[in-house]
Amino acid sequence: MVRGKGGSKGAQRIKAALQKHKVSSAKRVITSRDARMNAVKQTLKRPRASMPPGVEQWQLPVTLGPRKDILSFTGRMKPGAKVPSHAHKNDVFRVVVKGSLKTGGKTLKAGDWMFVPGGQSYALQAGPQGAVTLYHHV
Repeated sequence: MVRGKGGSKGAQRIKAALQKHKVSSAKRVITSRDARMNAVKQTLKRPRASMPPGVEQWQLPVTLGPRKDILSFTGRMKPGAKVPSHAHKNDVFRVVVKGSLKTGGKTLKAGDWMFVPGGQSYALQAGPQGAVTLYHHV
């Protein structure tokens, strides 16, 4: 994780989005149903221009792990949408929540998961009903 003053860029984005919408996450349970959390979600949506056609992604407003350096995302892919081959510097752990994904000659369905080591290339294609995923950059 690239770290700057005050944590990773992702952690800084979260802090800024929570502050912008006056949401406190200090020492309390927070949920996606909390007041103003939908506005936070929209602030943390990844820009459409940086996404392949038919793909939407949102950074979740939490950091995980003892160093608070694990970032979480949710994504939605329209039926047949493709993410071309790419790699990340860090490990990625992805769970299919709804629909299906094709990757590496395998079809992953709801409840299935994949782990991609940092630096390993992979591609994705949503199945006929599309896909919803939850994933973490470790």
